[in-house]
Amino acid sequence: LENQDQRISAVETQIATSQKHVEEQLATSQRYVEEQLQQVKDQVKEMIREELRELSAGERSLTAAAPAFPDRHTGVVAKPYPYNGKTSWDIYYMQFENIARMNNWSN
Repeated sequence: LENQDQRISAVETQIATSQKHVEEQLATSQRYVEEQLQQVKDQVKEMIREELRELSAGERSLTAAAPAFPDRHTGVVAKPYPYNGKTSWDIYYMQFENIARMNNWSN
């Protein structure tokens, strides 16, 4: 009976040691994931800032070019910039839709 108690105690010690090791690995993994998540967040923020800068620059060029276009009913057509793949498709498409509206392409 004493031998069994010793074995049980040894197994309990092994379990406690293993549990502590697993908890340490889990904490290390969690820190790693949190660091990676923060890096991704920072990258996304920078990408958004860059997209906003490009969009702002595009809006300025469209605004600067707007007075050069006579009344939209005179037949002069504004052409969208070609898609370069550097800006997001959503932003390009939004600019394209604005030009299409300005040119009455939907009518």
